[in-house]
Amino acid sequence: MTEAGVVHVFLSRGRFPSFEDIREYVDPEWSENEGATPSAFMAEAGIAELEPMCVEAVHARDEGHCAPVVPEVLLRGASYADQWLSQVESTEPADAAICVFAPNVVTTPHGTALHYLGRFTYRA
Repeated sequence: MTEAGVVHVFLSRGRFPSFEDIREYVDPEWSENEGATPSAFMAEAGIAELEPMCVEAVHARDEGHCAPVVPEVLLRGASYADQWLSQVESTEPADAAICVFAPNVVTTPHGTALHYLGRFTYRA
């Protein structure tokens, strides 16, 4: 039996010049001795129970768009988008997005410098 999943979506406009800049903000730093050091995004969003493979970043330029686009266009390639994207009501253009999927837990979504689009459900 499949379980319902949750994705938290964050948008940005003009903050990240490239996909690499988004990943630098999102990804933890790893060291052999200390394990993972939380990234700025992880600390701001209060991400607990980190599963890095369940955090996706999208950049409009990498999707072939030269200018910010509406979330419906920007996010159409995200995991399970066919299930949760129709729940998005925003038409605010963005050029970058971060999708945080379960099992990651987001405790302070409004604590980031990004626009928190919301929490959406899908079937895994």
